[in-house]
Amino acid sequence: MISKAKHLYRPEYFEAQKSDHQGSILIDASLNQHLFVAASVFVLMTIICFVVFTEYTRRDTLNGVVSPTGGIVKIQANDEGYAEKVLVTEGEKILAGAPLYEIKTERYDQFGQGVKKRIVTTIENQIALLNERRSKEIEKSQHQLEVIDDDLVRLSEEANILKVVVDLSEQELSLAQSLVDKQQVLVNKQFISSIELQRQRLELITLEAKVQNQRLSLQRLGREKANREETRETLQLDLEIALQDIDRQLQQIVQNKMEYFFQTDTQIVSPINGVVASIFVKEGHSVNKGQPLLVLIPEGEEPVFVELYAPSRSIGFIQEGQDVRLRFDAFPYEKFGVQQGVISSISKSAVTAEMLPNSPLIQSQLSRTHGGVGLYQVRVKLDKPTITVYGEEQMFVPGMTLTADIELDTRKVYEWLLEPLYTIKGRM
Repeated sequence: MISKAKHLYRPEYFEAQKSDHQGSILIDASLNQHLFVAASVFVLMTIICFVVFTEYTRRDTLNGVVSPTGGIVKIQANDEGYAEKVLVTEGEKILAGAPLYEIKTERYDQFGQGVKKRIVTTIENQIALLNERRSKEIEKSQHQLEVIDDDLVRLSEEANILKVVVDLSEQELSLAQSLVDKQQVLVNKQFISSIELQRQRLELITLEAKVQNQRLSLQRLGREKANREETRETLQLDLEIALQDIDRQLQQIVQNKMEYFFQTDTQIVSPINGVVASIFVKEGHSVNKGQPLLVLIPEGEEPVFVELYAPSRSIGFIQEGQDVRLRFDAFPYEKFGVQQGVISSISKSAVTAEMLPNSPLIQSQLSRTHGGVGLYQVRVKLDKPTITVYGEEQMFVPGMTLTADIELDTRKVYEWLLEPLYTIKGRM
């Protein structure tokens, strides 16, 4: 039947049945459609390239503060009083032992009179009396020494004269002895009587007694001279002892005066070489014992550094040697630019904000951004310790607060997009 039916129609009929009677679209695509397709493909390829090849760096902002390299030295008052003189200015370089303050601690009696003035007057009167006594002791001793020196001169002259007299008397005695010897020869020859010889011997004995008396007088003068010399030495020794005693009393009084002045007029000096960072007490202000007066920064090649405080979520990607961009609150970065630094060290353990050495300076910022979170101390070395302000270089002062931008890690964009998948995979 089928074959017979096929013979009833021409082959062209069956070919026509196989084709679509609606035919093909004869309208061509417009230029806008081509541009749209091309733009869509370009945008899609751009997005794919951006996601695959572009890197994104995650940054974190940390709070920090400028700190001195060698720490800070706080100078405190030793007693209550008032600052009579401030001998330094902020930013001034000073040496160890240089005076910083003169603190007065004057007290007044019930009549409103200064006790210090009366005490000082009493001390000065004591010093004047001792100096006067010293002068009189010297004057008295000099007078006594002059008398003794005159006696020594007189005794020396008398001794010299007496020596001459003794020499003459000895010569006379020698002549008398010679005469007696000659008369003895004459008596033996009976040229003269023995009575004449006896008379001559009596004169000889008289001369011998005279010579002995003169010798005794000479010895007596020698002893008297020696006694006067000994008296002179004793007088000099007594004068030295008296002067030493007076000098000791003067020294004690002067020491008491110095101690009193130290108690009432305290001069505070610098314990180190450094720079005056801050002055808290001005001239005329009252001070209490232990009150901070000023702050010193030790002298050094790098006077300051920056200390940042990083939370635990950021510390894992912070490494030594990383560059840091610093924005100081005292110098708006929009006007004075961003400063550069390099991380030099990172603390090994975290501490609370209250335990940080500079916590009072940035307590509000730390509490607002990292309240109750352990913080790591990140030390940053500045490229230069100064900032250019209107053409002049100004030092960074310890205590200045700042914020810092630190690059944590760099990854492809698609890695950031797939991070939730990595997180799920890490938890499984």
